[in-house]
Amino acid sequence: METVFWLALATAFTIAGDVLIKIASASPTGLTSWGFALGAVCYGSPAFAWFYLMRDHALALVAVLYASATLIALALLGVLVFRESFLLRDALGIALALAAVLVMHRGA
Repeated sequence: METVFWLALATAFTIAGDVLIKIASASPTGLTSWGFALGAVCYGSPAFAWFYLMRDHALALVAVLYASATLIALALLGVLVFRESFLLRDALGIALALAAVLVMHRGA
């Protein structure tokens, strides 16, 4: 249960950082905007969660779980919030990420 908490926290901060930087990229102030600064802080925050995750799990497992959770959440946000297209390539990438999770989980 602790693993799920730290993984969700790391993923949530990464997603928040991505969304803020996406918003900042459309802003005329760009790199000097509050969105970019706050997004950069959000990117650093998952380091604390990674620390606790790596105490009990292999780096490869943590990386696959984190990357997959982030990929799926960001793909959904891209489609639902930013009205980005969802291509066959995107579906294949998500399917492969889920396959990686299954492979890594079976080995644990």
